[in-house]
Amino acid sequence: MDHTTRVSLKDGIGLTCVTTKQSRTSCLSAMLALPLGAEERSKSALLPYVLRGSSRAYPGAQAVAVQLDNLYGARLEPVVRKRGELQLVGFVADVIDERFAMPGEGDLFAGTARLLAALLLEPDGFSAETVSREAEQLCARIAALSDDKRSWAVRRMYQHMCAHEAYSAVELGDIDRVRAVTPAQLEAHYRDVIRTAPLELFYCGSLPPETVAQQLRDAMQARPAVQAPVRPATQAPRAPQQAALREVTEEEAVAQGKLTIGLRTGITAFDDDYPALVLFNACFGGTTSSRLFCTVREKLSLCYYASSQTDKLKGVMAVSSGIENDSEPQARAAILHQLEDMQRAVTGEEVEAARRSVTASLRAMHDSPLALESFYQTQAAAGLAESLDELIARIQTVTADDVCRAAQKAVPDTVYFLKGAGA
Repeated sequence: MDHTTRVSLKDGIGLTCVTTKQSRTSCLSAMLALPLGAEERSKSALLPYVLRGSSRAYPGAQAVAVQLDNLYGARLEPVVRKRGELQLVGFVADVIDERFAMPGEGDLFAGTARLLAALLLEPDGFSAETVSREAEQLCARIAALSDDKRSWAVRRMYQHMCAHEAYSAVELGDIDRVRAVTPAQLEAHYRDVIRTAPLELFYCGSLPPETVAQQLRDAMQARPAVQAPVRPATQAPRAPQQAALREVTEEEAVAQGKLTIGLRTGITAFDDDYPALVLFNACFGGTTSSRLFCTVREKLSLCYYASSQTDKLKGVMAVSSGIENDSEPQARAAILHQLEDMQRAVTGEEVEAARRSVTASLRAMHDSPLALESFYQTQAAAGLAESLDELIARIQTVTADDVCRAAQKAVPDTVYFLKGAGA
């Protein structure tokens, strides 16, 4: 059984430990929580890619690679995430768990912690060559976001729906601004961020939390003292911001149209009815037994795929579907009809099927250190104390009436149609 411990290492540094022996690898991550809508977002996104290449203790990419090899081929990767209106930037590392180390080589976690801390806290400069190279690679990642049309349509829908909110921003930054960043600007931004932003650490493995805390305390000594770190907040409007349903159609050279509908629920992970929202999403479009899958896709054959997803910090929902261009009116009507039907009543059988699916997916996270890392780093960055098992326990108490009430809070805001050009 996993055991979760929350520790404050010092002002501005929090640590979440999941003690478990279910995995052969341990996971360590460090995330700085920043406001997604800040003008410095592009600089923040560039930071972990530049920092990953070198530090004073490990000068140059080759020295970093050698140290990773010395740690039994450990991996350490830059990460930039969007969580509500937070931008999380930092590193995720995984290494063979201490239990499987050779005799006399049982400091794999400590070595990984020292390397991560060195890269994050002790850079050996911001060279023009490194900044330019990483900026171009980051620009390529930003440009590639539109290659996956399914996720791109969801992103574009939210950009229209939340046009005047920080949520519309791209977490990787903007191409023009990334290319304009100079080494001096990036270094100045780094100095500001490292002194002011909350730093959240996560560990999943077999070591006792006391050992993990002490080793990370030692590794993170170079972190400057942070006085009253500011944790960015997320706005979660409970209703559409305009009187009428917003409708947007854009054309691209796609073989399959993408119909995406954005809804405001106003329910976030901070709310008592969040577990009901989780099951509503599962009943509506989150599983293969959902209304959208079984009715709109299978029975009516209006979509190649149809699903829904929520953002636990923003209180929004996106219905995503792939359709023929001329099926857009029927598909839209069918999706909205299923929503209205669920707002009138949800059956106990639907809720139980959703509960089984959701709890199975959440429990499966115990088998994946990286899945646990993503869950707990989101919790910590937002200031949420609930554990995975506590969330599962709350989901077990949700009734069909609770799900129906959560459905009633879902209000369509924006309909976005990515239409195949020339159709």
